Amino acid sequence: MYESYVNLTPNDLHNRLLKRKLHPYAIEQIKEEVAKLKETIRVDKITREARKKQWAILLDPLRYELNNAKVGRAYDLDDADRVEAFDAYILVMETLLSKFATNKHTLDNTPIQLAKERELPNNGDHWVDWVPMRVRDRVSTLFHALPTKAKAKRKVPFQRTTPLDQHAKARERLLSRTTKEMQNLERKNLITTTEERTTRIAQMRKALKKLDGLTGNEHIPATWTGLL
Repeated sequence: MYESYVNLTPNDLHNRLLKRKLHPYAIEQIKEEVAKLKETIRVDKITREARKKQWAILLDPLRYELNNAKVGRAYDLDDADRVEAFDAYILVMETLLSKFATNKHTLDNTPIQLAKERELPNNGDHWVDWVPMRVRDRVSTLFHALPTKAKAKRKVPFQRTTPLDQHAKARERLLSRTTKEMQNLERKNLITTTEERTTRIAQMRKALKKLDGLTGNEHIPATWTGLL
């Protein structure tokens, strides 16, 4: 109703309403409604940006692996069985990207919300979790059947890996968040020790140790509980 006022400064809005010769009470009511609308828009923008980042964390490794698979497919086009295996793998990833597209662009849900609704393993933390096991098995069988070639690394599909740059950011983000949470619990435990807090702190220390041991491109979950 007041969308045309949203981009006005408080002074401009006040002057606009004065020109309409409205009652002072009506002017204040409109100002309040416009302020509420601006806040709603602000919160919605923040929410959508947060969801974009969550979708990017899920989809960037998928796109990265899809590009790698396309490069791998082109390596030896004379090997029909190899091409068949890569085509099957590429089809799975392209189909998954297509299914994600609607939810990603509307941003009505986060990946974890959809994953929980579908009861996916690991709360859909990695794109591989979104591929049914029967599909993974079928494609993996095609790759496993390929003969080993000298000096050629065997392709293993559906690995839970991430691009190196994303891996570094995810590691730092999870390390910082977990450390702060653990330190907060430790402070509370010094004041009032509870078995629940003590157990949780021990679990977090174990998770941090596992995080420290992850290699260059192993997938890092969104929360420390995913490390356990």
